[in-house]
Amino acid sequence: MSAAHSQLQSLLPRESLLWIFAAQLVVLLPQFTHLPLWLVGAWCLAVYWRLEVFYGRREMPGRLVKLLAVTLAVAGLALTYRRWFALEPMVALLAVSFTLKNIELASRRDALLSLMLAYFLAATLFIFEQTIPYALYGIFSVVIITAALAAQQGRRSARPGRAFGLSAKLLAQAVPVMLLLFVVIPRLGPLWAVPQNAGGASTGISDSMSPGDFTRLSKSGKPALRITFDGPVPPPEQRYWRGLVYTHFDGRRWSEPGAGDGVVHWGRGRSGFHGGGGEDAQPLPAVGPRYRYQVIQEPSHSPWLFAMARPESDTRGVRKSGDDTLFYRSPLASRFAYEVRSWPRDSLPVDVGLGSRALQRHLQLPERGNARARRWGAELRARGLGAEQISAEVLKRFNSSFVYTLRPPPLGQDSVDEFLFSTQQGFCEHFASSYVFTMRAAGVPARVVAGYQGGEWVAREKYLLVRQYDAHAWAEIWLPERGWVRVDPTAAVAPQRIRDGLQSAAADEFMQDALLPLHKIAFLSRLQLQWDMINYRWYQTVVSFDQERQQGMLQRLLGEISPTRLALFIGAPVIAGLLLLWGWLKLSSRGPKLPVPGRLYLRFCRRMARVGLVRQPGETPGEFARRVEREFPRLGPMAERITSAYEKAAYGDDPRAERQLRRLLRGFWPLRIAR
Repeated sequence: MSAAHSQLQSLLPRESLLWIFAAQLVVLLPQFTHLPLWLVGAWCLAVYWRLEVFYGRREMPGRLVKLLAVTLAVAGLALTYRRWFALEPMVALLAVSFTLKNIELASRRDALLSLMLAYFLAATLFIFEQTIPYALYGIFSVVIITAALAAQQGRRSARPGRAFGLSAKLLAQAVPVMLLLFVVIPRLGPLWAVPQNAGGASTGISDSMSPGDFTRLSKSGKPALRITFDGPVPPPEQRYWRGLVYTHFDGRRWSEPGAGDGVVHWGRGRSGFHGGGGEDAQPLPAVGPRYRYQVIQEPSHSPWLFAMARPESDTRGVRKSGDDTLFYRSPLASRFAYEVRSWPRDSLPVDVGLGSRALQRHLQLPERGNARARRWGAELRARGLGAEQISAEVLKRFNSSFVYTLRPPPLGQDSVDEFLFSTQQGFCEHFASSYVFTMRAAGVPARVVAGYQGGEWVAREKYLLVRQYDAHAWAEIWLPERGWVRVDPTAAVAPQRIRDGLQSAAADEFMQDALLPLHKIAFLSRLQLQWDMINYRWYQTVVSFDQERQQGMLQRLLGEISPTRLALFIGAPVIAGLLLLWGWLKLSSRGPKLPVPGRLYLRFCRRMARVGLVRQPGETPGEFARRVEREFPRLGPMAERITSAYEKAAYGDDPRAERQLRRLLRGFWPLRIAR
């Protein structure tokens, strides 16, 4: 065995290496869902190489091997991610540094540096998720890393019981400081903003709609929105949470011009995606009928937000588009809470008309296709019917013979014609698409709106839970005297869908493909709802503890936020903690703790000192007992018995003598006897 290998073993023993690799595995395990597979393989290879070095079968890599490893890692990151300045590649770069450190673990300093990187990598876990399971796993990761740090102090410290005990003790001592800092440290926004990778998977409603898209969402029971109201709660038929507006139709798919190219097009129009229908140029009144509510939206990796019609939001980063929708300045990679005020359209006057460009956009149809629907729309227009009368005729046709189903038959190239005149079975997107197409063919400006409709009211926590299967598509038509008016063709076929939800409207087909049909098992359904309430409370209390909530809590605690009161609020616990620490150190500095017989005999000596008989330094227990008998004859017999029991317990290790000593001291009060 070489001298260099012997030195490595003496600096980093096997226990230290195993603790380091265990901490790395715990930290990297949840990151494997975000990291590329080749990086996972690179970590396994680096760990294997370092273990081979420990057992003397390989040598530490030289500079050339290290340079090659770094080059391959950087090339892998460049090929995996489309852009560098995003969260995923930044976390992957940190994980690469973390991995490559294993091939040069040669000293205790390298071990400490690797474990410090582990803390940073554990913190990146909360960039992607802030849920309760991730929080618990984060605490577990910190416990493991701290135990690995404690294990670097020596072989005795590397024992699992000792390492975990020290880790738990250190973290328990840090909890009060953590809570204090959580409450008082100012809530500042990030010093810089790093966007999410555009290639991340998205969930929920897409930026385009074709037959079958919303049917797919109806199979998911995942939460989408949680909404709390400050005031009245809208009735079920008013719970339309609009998110996107589709105006362009290519014969099969509805979308926005430019959608689907992977780029978010900001700035088209006055205040959003494009110039809207004209009504949004009118300022909203400061008073009047409106709804106030807060929406907690699940991560969707998309920028659009969901709210009722005519929304206004003062939340930082939230903007309003020209189509009466809200969007955020960047795609949502985590839960996001925003405040909204919405005005019912019927309560607002319409004094702005539809511009020529907007009129053209909301009458757009492809050049060819769906000839029968075009002719039907032209016939309705030729009869001299108004927009509302044409709408009533289309809805009457839907109500007469159409079927609402989660399993509609597939449609071909002329999807609108096949649905209207052949299959007559569909989901919400089929009804909304065919309705808007027919209205445009009849010369009525119309558009498709996508979002969610309805929701389950959670009475215990007083919030509305909207799930993915509540995804819905409806239509809006332009009436010169009223502006944009919502028309839901689905309501003409299945009014119970709007009033009672999807589960009531499609009871036989609802969630049939689910692996575990929770809605059919009452206990599991209640358990699922209970878990959602816990998650809601967690987000409200911890995750969304922003500057406004912090100010409110401090005002409730202090009455008035001033530098003096804030300093006392912070300083008092700190001073109390320091005093407790000083007292503990003072007590622990008195030397080793006496055994039980010694502490009992010391109690006997203190009681004798109260009657004026103090034991001298170097005086044996027997000599002290004889002196007690000479100076206090009445106390002599008891002192002799106590001394005899003490000597048997202390030097003979006799448990019966120790029990006798306790019993004798319980009734020995020399001050009372002397009097």
